[in-house]
Amino acid sequence: MTTPAAAQPLGEPVSESLSEAAQAAAMSVRLILTIADAVRRASQKHHQGKEQELPESDARRAEDGWAADELGNHLPTALLTHLTASPDWPVMARQLLSLSHAGVDLPAFLPHLGQMASGVERAVARNTARTKAEGTDRWADLLRATMPQGLVRDAILSSPAWPDIAAAMGRLHDQGLDVARILTDAHTVGLGVDQAVAAATARATQPRASAAAPAPAPATAGQPTPRPAPTTTASPAPSPAPTPAPAPAPAPAGQPTSAPAPGSAPHRPVSADAKRV
Repeated sequence: MTTPAAAQPLGEPVSESLSEAAQAAAMSVRLILTIADAVRRASQKHHQGKEQELPESDARRAEDGWAADELGNHLPTALLTHLTASPDWPVMARQLLSLSHAGVDLPAFLPHLGQMASGVERAVARNTARTKAEGTDRWADLLRATMPQGLVRDAILSSPAWPDIAAAMGRLHDQGLDVARILTDAHTVGLGVDQAVAAATARATQPRASAAAPAPAPATAGQPTPRPAPTTTASPAPSPAPTPAPAPAPAPAGQPTSAPAPGSAPHRPVSADAKRV
């Protein structure tokens, strides 16, 4: 049994294009199988008098892997994935095995079916890609005509989300809205965002202010340096005048007094006993 490859994730523009193309090709395969089964039933009724139904065991075998194996040799992987994952896959599997039991040459029928489905898938993918490109170019021209050149406009056009932005602009236009006015408002918003980011970046890169007081700025030439104000100190109060010492008592008359010579010992009076010796 051929295991179908997993479907590519949606979201990317290319993936969306392939998915849409695979769905269109799957619709064409359903259409061909439904028409072929209708012709088989009519032919059996005409030639055999009644339609031939599949036994339940054969129907389960077709659903469980036989039909996927047969189609997998002729259909693209993405298309087979869409078919086997769809709710009506059991019906298509039974239709294919019924054609085989009715005598249809599957080795001749299936290559033709595969070529038709592949052609549909390629055509839808090319058309979808062209439509998206044309739509994107249209809205890019309007963006350039509405917004002045600068960071905001360049950011929009270079963004990975630009295809989604252009698609949203197309839907707004289809709803009758003035896309140019919306772009003008968007430019104003974008400028505000840019200014806010610039201010936050500047604040983050500035060095922190020192805790110490800043040094005085040097005086410029021709500008006098201010002198510090003179400090006044309180003069001490005048001390009281010294009291004059009392004058020495006058010596008795007839006894001259002589001042001792400097550096000599003071004169002591001689006693009467000392004189007799």
